[in-house]
Amino acid sequence: MKSTFKNLKAFTFLLVLTIVTLTGFFCGNPSENASEQKGAASKYLNHNDTVKYVGMDACRACHNSIYETFKETGMGQSFHFATRQKSAAKFGKHHIVYDKWNNLSYYPFWQQDTMYIMEFRLSGKDTTHKRIEKVDYIIGSGQHTNSHMMNVNGFIYQLPLTWYAQKGKWDLPPGYEGGQNVRFSRAIGLECMSCHNAMPGFEKNSLNKFTNVPKGIDCERCHGPGELHVREKVAGNIVDTATQIDYTIVNPKKLSWELQIDVCQRCHLQGNAVLKNDKNFTDFRPGKKLSDYIDIYMHLTPNVCK
Repeated sequence: MKSTFKNLKAFTFLLVLTIVTLTGFFCGNPSENASEQKGAASKYLNHNDTVKYVGMDACRACHNSIYETFKETGMGQSFHFATRQKSAAKFGKHHIVYDKWNNLSYYPFWQQDTMYIMEFRLSGKDTTHKRIEKVDYIIGSGQHTNSHMMNVNGFIYQLPLTWYAQKGKWDLPPGYEGGQNVRFSRAIGLECMSCHNAMPGFEKNSLNKFTNVPKGIDCERCHGPGELHVREKVAGNIVDTATQIDYTIVNPKKLSWELQIDVCQRCHLQGNAVLKNDKNFTDFRPGKKLSDYIDIYMHLTPNVCK
């Protein structure tokens, strides 16, 4: 009996010890972990808003193999001039899209090396309306879609025609269906451009005027602005990243998993992103907490409140 009691006592002690250990392992000290993560993130010197974006060509000198590989990825191919090489679409006289709600038709075509989209309306065999706009940019890698934009003195607008690669067809862009076709007037603002592209130059207080339009998502969207990092390397200040963290630029691999997800969720998110007061879509930098800059609102399903 005494032996059984001793065994039970020992088992109870081990059970309690195991629970305490596992609780510490899985939960840890939330305030301590949060403090640790915040401390690590705040060490990154390129979080300072004086550090500028320099573009991925500045990264090429030291990281050429990564540069050459990345520019062929979907993100690297996300945005560029409208060229035959960039376009994944099929063209021909049978590729006409009809908008029944507005009685308008759209036809994409090339004239030498320039792409155009024609909008027209027919009455019987007569053309009663025709408008032709030059395509300046193609957005999308072509793996899913190619959408099209025009530049009017720096103001960027979406054009009313998209190529859906997986369906192999032209159609109206998302949001243009069901009588919502805004034709050539959908302004492309900073929220859209800053996710589908590298960090653009934007005219403050405008809706859609850009001073600089990059050509595809680049290194700095996940690593943060590289001006300081480049300057330090050119000056010969090299950090052995096998044993240390180079705090002149963010390496997402070295972030906590929560901050890694924030880097991705800046653009790949569900719901509606709403900026916090006095924040801008260019303020967030990799390694920072996204929730300090953006609130995300989800649509409730009918049974959520039941």
